[in-house]
Amino acid sequence: MGKLLKVLGIVIGALVVLFVAVVVGITLLVDPNDYKDQIAAAVGDATGRELTLEGDLELDVFPSLRISLGQATLSNAEGFGDQPFAEIGAAALDLELLPLLSRRIEIAEATLEGLVLNLARDAQGRNNWQDLGGAGAAAEEPAPAEAGGGAPNVALDVAVLRIADSEVNWADASTDSRWTLGNFNLLASDFGPDVAFPVEMSFTLAGEELDVAVSAATNATLSLADNRYRLDELGVTLEGSGAAWPGGEGEARLEFASFVADLNQETLELDGLTLEALGVTVNGSLEGRQLMSDLALGGRVDIQQFDPSQLLGVFDVQVDTADPSVLRSASAEATFVYDSSRTALEEMRLALDDSTLTGSVGMQGESLRFDLRVDQINVDRYLPPAEEEAPAEGEEGSLDEVDLPLDVLRTLDADGSLAFGEAQFAGLTLSDAAFSLAARDGRVQLKPSAQLYGGEFSGDIVVEVVEDAARATVVQQISGVDMLPLGRDLLESEMVSGTGSVMLDLTTAGSNVGQMRRDLDGDVSFEVTDGALEGLDLWYELLRARAVFDGESPPERPEGPRRTPFTSVSASGVVEDALLSNRDLNVTLDYLRLDGEGTVNLLNDALDFDLTATFVDSPKLQSEPLMAGLAGDMLPLEVGGTIAAPEVKPDYAALVRARAQEAVTERVDEERQEVEQRVEQESEEAREEIRDRVRDRLRNIFD
Repeated sequence: MGKLLKVLGIVIGALVVLFVAVVVGITLLVDPNDYKDQIAAAVGDATGRELTLEGDLELDVFPSLRISLGQATLSNAEGFGDQPFAEIGAAALDLELLPLLSRRIEIAEATLEGLVLNLARDAQGRNNWQDLGGAGAAAEEPAPAEAGGGAPNVALDVAVLRIADSEVNWADASTDSRWTLGNFNLLASDFGPDVAFPVEMSFTLAGEELDVAVSAATNATLSLADNRYRLDELGVTLEGSGAAWPGGEGEARLEFASFVADLNQETLELDGLTLEALGVTVNGSLEGRQLMSDLALGGRVDIQQFDPSQLLGVFDVQVDTADPSVLRSASAEATFVYDSSRTALEEMRLALDDSTLTGSVGMQGESLRFDLRVDQINVDRYLPPAEEEAPAEGEEGSLDEVDLPLDVLRTLDADGSLAFGEAQFAGLTLSDAAFSLAARDGRVQLKPSAQLYGGEFSGDIVVEVVEDAARATVVQQISGVDMLPLGRDLLESEMVSGTGSVMLDLTTAGSNVGQMRRDLDGDVSFEVTDGALEGLDLWYELLRARAVFDGESPPERPEGPRRTPFTSVSASGVVEDALLSNRDLNVTLDYLRLDGEGTVNLLNDALDFDLTATFVDSPKLQSEPLMAGLAGDMLPLEVGGTIAAPEVKPDYAALVRARAQEAVTERVDEERQEVEQRVEQESEEAREEIRDRVRDRLRNIFD
């Protein structure tokens, strides 16, 4: 046995000596520079490009097998100028010798220095690398493995992988843009299968208005046999400057704890992600499945509290709001999912100042689904501040000219609800508000509901796209509302108090807002009970008018607030082309009943009503001598102005006409009575004369 081992040792030693002798012989007898022309010719045949090997080719054996290349260039494609497509300063590959005997590749060092790659696209969209695929013969089918054979089991280790001082230039004539990725350096050491090894990389990116310096470091693990790749403790820093960098200059940082991609299992995992940029910090995680077949992603994102006003300032965006204290605090968090059937944000929590939005929103195919709730928000705080001076006529754009988004309405597919615990908009305060939306096939239905000012609001709004216009129906009902705070918040007027109800049933059509407003038709009704007209003392105005009419001095105006209490105010009307026509306006006071008719222009809120006030005999009327005799009398009134500022005044001309008519009627009655009396008297005298004559004749007959 010992003799056998001795023989084997001699054989192995002889083989090693023979191998070394062969390698030494090759290095002594073969000069790789003798093959430059053949190498260049082969590259030219394969690519149609000219390869220029300016530097020397070197082949060394000891202490390792070293292959190196000096400066070399590859010409550009035709039509892309004289600059080379690619050039290198130097490249080298050092292989350990002895591991090759066991079919193991151990690279002591692989380096590439001074790489310059010039990529370009011309105005016609042709790039300068598309011809490198060649037009050669189709790839040959791999030869079948010999019986009992198979791919060699080759292991690969790299002690040092270095890329230094390299750059990539990009020029796009179709967009007139240029970018340079320069100063590219990469260093990886102690690389091997299933072994974690450090990687460091840095480069700059420069464009017309942007310069960015990037540095990154991580630990990588490559399991080539299992097709599994891992990065741990990645850190990336970006330092940018230039007009295209937000704010002109700044720094951003990206980190994550681990990233694992298993291509055989088609999965990926990203944990501990942190992105810091522009004063905002984002944390997150990501999981993926079926990466190559039916991609599905899921994860979570958490945007920590930041100042939105500062972020907007970085982008030179100035937002003027009615309340300058808003847009000072924001944050967000949510889970997200993506697969072939849906994309969604779930478990959302978005905070802005003192408002919080929660819920979910997503796309299922082409359909939008959402379920959102806001705890409280004052929208008016975020609107532009009120203009100190009204803009000159013709300078302000008209809302009427805004076109409806008909294409969006045609294709919108949505179903969801938005709720508010409390919301303020346009001065109105709503609580427990909800808006449900259903849209499909060009039909959009919105159902709002809310509690407001002690009452309830509900509605049903339907918009249907028909050819090049939209047809809308609006049904809304408000009941049991406290009118005083409603008027104060909506119209900035405290003119009417009481409990009010309103019913609207309207239709319209058009392609823009102006057409929709002008084509408004339908029915309207309202009623206010147990209230008052605030700011108007109708009783005093009637007293004053009566005194003036009778030629007496007007009474002193009473102290205290001016108001006219009423039992009820009601009316209904028909809307045609945005003009509301009313025929049954009724106002009931304890001493007066007003009836009338008129119109309301819904485009400018103008009022035009003719009313008749009929005095009702009551304790109130009898309490004032000037008014006591008016029971049953009627007083014409004119109502003008606007809904927000109505103007009510007696129709004195009509009153004079009525008085004149009464005087004429009284005179006619007196004349008629005098005539009737004379006729009656004359008739009685004639009858008496006839009776006397009859009595005389009868007396003669009997006598």
